[in-house]
Amino acid sequence: MLSLVTASALYLRWLPHHGLPILLLFAVSAGAALAIYLTQRRRYGASAYGVSRERVDADVNAVLWTAFAGVALGALGIGVVLAA
Repeated sequence: MLSLVTASALYLRWLPHHGLPILLLFAVSAGAALAIYLTQRRRYGASAYGVSRERVDADVNAVLWTAFAGVALGALGIGVVLAA
């Protein structure tokens, strides 16, 4: 989550050089960080319950959404840099 917030700040720093398309990168990065923050308590609670019953299930949705956000950020970043 903190790395996504840091990346969001870096994107805002690039705003004067690359223009408004950077705001799309900022929105994806900040949105992913916010989603992680808002679901953190539920995920930690589920993990704690899994540890107590000695069977922790993987949170496949969280992994897939995080991977999707990473791929989207990479593709958008390449697109913005090549467009400038």
